Amino acid sequence: MTLQFEGLNKTLILETLIKNTGSQLFIFILLALSFSLFSPLYAQENKNIDYQAKASAAIEKARQLNLSARPYWHTLLHYKPSGEETFKSLVDDPKFFLAKNGKTNPQAELEATINAFFALPEPEHKHATAAFPGRYKWICQNLNLSGEDFPYNGDAEYTDLMSKLAPDSIYLIFPAGYMKNPASVFGHTFILVESKGQSRLLANSISYGADAGNLSGFLYAFLGLTGGFKGFYGFKPYYDRIREYSAIDMRDMWEYKLKFSEEEKDSMLRHIIDMRGIYSNYYFITENCSYNLLYLIEAAKPETKVTSTLTGAVEPIETVKLIYNLGLTDEGTYRPSLFSKVENYKSYLTEEQNKFAKQVCIGKKTPEDFAFTDMSKEQQAILWDTCAEYLQHLLSIHKIELEDYRKRYISVLSARRKLGKINQKVSIKIPEKPHKAHGSKKFAMHGGKDGKGNYAGINWRLTAHDQLENPAGYSKNSQLVFFSVDARLYSDNSFQLKNAIIAEVISLPASDIYFLSTAFHGVAGWEQNFDENKNDILSFRGKFFEGYSIEPASWVQFYMMIGPDCYFNPCYDYCMDLLLGGEAGFITTFGNWKNKVEAQVLQSPLNFDHFRSVFSADQRLTVTQNLNFSAKYAFNIDFDNTWHEFNLSMNINF
Repeated sequence: MTLQFEGLNKTLILETLIKNTGSQLFIFILLALSFSLFSPLYAQENKNIDYQAKASAAIEKARQLNLSARPYWHTLLHYKPSGEETFKSLVDDPKFFLAKNGKTNPQAELEATINAFFALPEPEHKHATAAFPGRYKWICQNLNLSGEDFPYNGDAEYTDLMSKLAPDSIYLIFPAGYMKNPASVFGHTFILVESKGQSRLLANSISYGADAGNLSGFLYAFLGLTGGFKGFYGFKPYYDRIREYSAIDMRDMWEYKLKFSEEEKDSMLRHIIDMRGIYSNYYFITENCSYNLLYLIEAAKPETKVTSTLTGAVEPIETVKLIYNLGLTDEGTYRPSLFSKVENYKSYLTEEQNKFAKQVCIGKKTPEDFAFTDMSKEQQAILWDTCAEYLQHLLSIHKIELEDYRKRYISVLSARRKLGKINQKVSIKIPEKPHKAHGSKKFAMHGGKDGKGNYAGINWRLTAHDQLENPAGYSKNSQLVFFSVDARLYSDNSFQLKNAIIAEVISLPASDIYFLSTAFHGVAGWEQNFDENKNDILSFRGKFFEGYSIEPASWVQFYMMIGPDCYFNPCYDYCMDLLLGGEAGFITTFGNWKNKVEAQVLQSPLNFDHFRSVFSADQRLTVTQNLNFSAKYAFNIDFDNTWHEFNLSMNINF
């Protein structure tokens, strides 16, 4: 507005006001226009101030205070040590840096930032004080500056934005892992900022994610592991996140309220604006959604040094545990997915009642076909609530059209309304809280006997979860192993690398009348493979089985899968030992004690003499959060060879 009056004759304006208004009205208008006509006319008044001299003085003071070496400046710019007394920012976007060498030179970037703050504003160009409110606040605090010292008070834009946002409570949100998407198997974390006087569903969520476009498959995985994607901080309403994670992906969510003061909230929000539209190279394992979110928390609570505490492989669940252990949050609130709600309601209904509810949802029956006259009103209410939740799920995954959804949903709500107000005694079983999860890294000492003889060995895992470990924070009876090594020393003093697994994923979502989900077991890595001469050959293994799983009771789950299991090595005919077949088994859970019984049957189509069968039984007893003991027995048939295997192991998570 101020620039609209630039070049007008101020005296002429005043004379016109005096002639055409009374003295009182004149004084009112003069006061109202004084801010826009006189004081903020930076383009004219600022020409009389030597801002370059002020910038030089501020830079000199910053040098004396050695501000560029202070940890908070490094947090704001995402600097990390890259050598002895050298630093490099993890931000890769050139427009984030105001100095040409700002990515690797904290001092140069600080001086360039101060110079930019004292630069005159330019049309169509966002002033640095508005673009970087986080830097602005910190520099002003440390150099005793204020908005009046600069030619443009960009902080007014941030203040105006915050007055509209009206930030209140801030949450760390953890959606559980989604085993069908490689980028989401570890789970996810994002920040939620509530606004005063508004529902939490309307709150703003801030997450960090990769811009992967429509890529998938091997190229998607390769680029994700090597930093081939750009990662951005993104903004969405919370209700969109709930629809994406809870309704479509069937992922439970946990809401952890962060214990931030008003000043700390302000520091976080300012850094969020600093990073708006700025990219960093995205790495699935290290510089991922959770790690970059830690910078927002560190901006609010710099004394926690969370970006230095979690390094290397960073899992979202480790972020949750860290924030909880630092005392920055409470116990967390559980938000069940539509899948969990339907599964819970299902347990209160009979098989016939569940079948009827499903038929209503898919349009084969209507509420008018209700024939369960012996049902209590409480049970009827549960049945209609089941229909309502399942209809939302069908709409989310595009299994029904919007028009059909509306008709069926209204009819279900009408049937529910006719029952009147009912005090339902339905409680959803809350799973183990994510902050109680075991450490994702593992070191194990084990011993036993296999086809080569007696041995003692060690096993090390970089991340994340074995199938029989405590499932807190992970999908039930799932396995998610990245970079695992098993080495053994035998009684004859021979050494063997039993396996070096890059990744092994087991997903066993239970199927039932409402949900038909595919189970799968995938392995990639190097493993010893027994040949017809009783020799172990270290080969690259690729396995992918698919099938289904059912859970007839909460304590037992059955599964069956089929597919190829192939070992690659030049010594084989066709350079590979291809096996086709399947595996079936069941897993039981009794508190801290889990059991798995499995049978595998495989046949090679390239060598009919190669038949393999394994019958195994595993047991694991969890003693503490990060300590468990396991035992395994297996009977093996490979070619015409048979042998027994025994293994005892002490497993330590950290």
